[in-house]
Parts: sequence; structure tokens; C-alpha cells
Amino acid sequence: MESLSVQNVDMVYNLPKGGSVHALSDVSFDLEAGRLLTLLGPSGCGKTTLLNIIAGFLAPTAGQVLLGGVPVTGPSRDRGMVFQQGALFEWQSVAKNISFGPRMSGKKHKDVLPEVESLLDVVGLQGFGDKQVYELSGGMQQRVALARCLANDPQMMLMDEPLGALDALTREKMQSLILSLWAETGKSVVLVTHSVEEALILGDVVFVMAPRPGRIEKVYELPFAKRALTEDPRTLKAGDDFQEVKEEILSFIWEMEEEIMGTEAGQ
Repeated sequence: MESLSVQNVDMVYNLPKGGSVHALSDVSFDLEAGRLLTLLGPSGCGKTTLLNIIAGFLAPTAGQVLLGGVPVTGPSRDRGMVFQQGALFEWQSVAKNISFGPRMSGKKHKDVLPEVESLLDVVGLQGFGDKQVYELSGGMQQRVALARCLANDPQMMLMDEPLGALDALTREKMQSLILSLWAETGKSVVLVTHSVEEALILGDVVFVMAPRPGRIEKVYELPFAKRALTEDPRTLKAGDDFQEVKEEILSFIWEMEEEIMGTEAGQ
């Protein structure tokens, strides 16, 4: 696995009717291989923009991103993406969705079926390979999306609000699945979320971003993700140490939101 280096990244969007939006300003950090980074912050702080730059979907206005010392110049199999809605092919079976990446690289579906079956077992969907995507619940579809990402064996998994559309109980189960996959595969993960609680339980390291322009304002190295692999996550979330960090971050984000609203009201 390779380390990630984000170096002095700026992103400015030019608007069709004139003017511009400074989405990111001088964002720099290094992420060791095998870490799970969660990006957190108020709306408009550039979380998804930063993720899309790491994915290679966007080219930054300035700066660069390196994975294993190699500049990111576009999408690649070494960075797998999981979207909020899964972005699955509803006209294909679960198994064909998972085998899509290997098939695009020249392999035949029948040749990757053993790997597909193994991945179905990993994400808890044994026996669902022949089902159509539309027959599955939202949580099950996100399991398929995770398996499809893993089928390409990426160096890094990038996740944009992957659990945002799920109900509370399914979301907790999927949080545990993400932690298990992280621990079992050793892959690096960068995950965007709007939930402070989710960021803390999943984040081996947490970046709290501030907007206008987007930048990393606070960095937390936390033990909860690794502890949740062997301890009950609900008990962890109720603990005083977890709640203390949660309230600190919530207050910080609330202050930023209030400042934004006050600035907009004065314009």
C-alpha cells in the first residue's frame, strides 16, 4: 500500500456568469498507508471537492496530489470510489456489478466468479449474486458498491457520504462493515461525512475543515475506530471520552456556521 501526499492544493471554480468560488486554499497533508481518514465540516468547506481531486475527477487549480510518489492526473484503478447512491447498474445482476471492473480490464465474467463469490461473502451478501440490484435494500446496495470497489483491488478507497441515505440502524451496521474491511484489507480509506459521530467512530484520523475558502482547520488522531473493532461501538459512542470530542467538534462547526450566516446577513 502507498502513502498519499496532498501538496498545496488550491481549487477555484469560475462561474458561468462571471466571478469565481475559491473552494480550497493551500490544502496540504500526508496520509500514511493503511490509515482511515474522515473529512468533516460545514456545507461548502470543500470536502467533496478535495475527495474528487484525490480521485482524479478534478484537476486542482494549483498544487498536486501524489499516491506512492506518483502524481494523480486522472482516475485510476489504484483509487476506488464509493458514492452515496452506489451508482450501480440496475439492469445487471449483483455479480455482474461486482465483476464490472475486472471485465473492463479484459477478464471474462466466468473467470472472476470465484473472486466475486468471495467478495459477496466478505460483505455479507452470500447467495445474492444472481439478484437484480433493484431487488435489494439501500444497505444491501451499498454492500454491493463496496464489493465492486474491492474487486479492483485499489490501493485506496474513497467514499463520498456512502452511508448518508441509510436509516439509522442500517447505517450503524454499515459503519461496522467499513471498519472490518479497513482492518482486514489494510487499505487506506478517505471518507467524507456530515455526521460528527460517524467521523469519530470511523476516523483513525479526522480532519475538520473550514469554508470560504476550504481548508483543514483541526486534526484529530483518535483511538475509537481501532477500539470499535473489538468493543461495542454503541458503548464507545456513549463514553465520556467520545462525547467530549464530539461536543468539542460540534461546537466548533456550529461557530463556523454562525459566522457564515452572520457574514451572509451583512452582505
